[in-house]
Amino acid sequence: MDKNFAISFDGGYDTADTLIQIDQLEELEERLETALSQKQQGEPFDMLLLKPAFFAPIKESKPGYNKSQVDHYVSPLKRKIEIMQKQLSEF
Repeated sequence: MDKNFAISFDGGYDTADTLIQIDQLEELEERLETALSQKQQGEPFDMLLLKPAFFAPIKESKPGYNKSQVDHYVSPLKRKIEIMQKQLSEF
């Protein structure tokens, strides 16, 4: 997905906060994919990944990244993480 978010001068999401959260989400997604692969192969995996992920709301700023574009990128990523965590917890 494209991370070239438009800048909104009337107010949007803080650029640094947005990029940090996206990096954290993508890193968690990669760790969960690895853990699911390990689980499918009968190998041990990091049980801490079962802990629900919490991400604070992204701060707002003027100017900032377009909120709808960021939400369109982040929301499916958060849903995918929730699904993978559920799959990881199933026996």
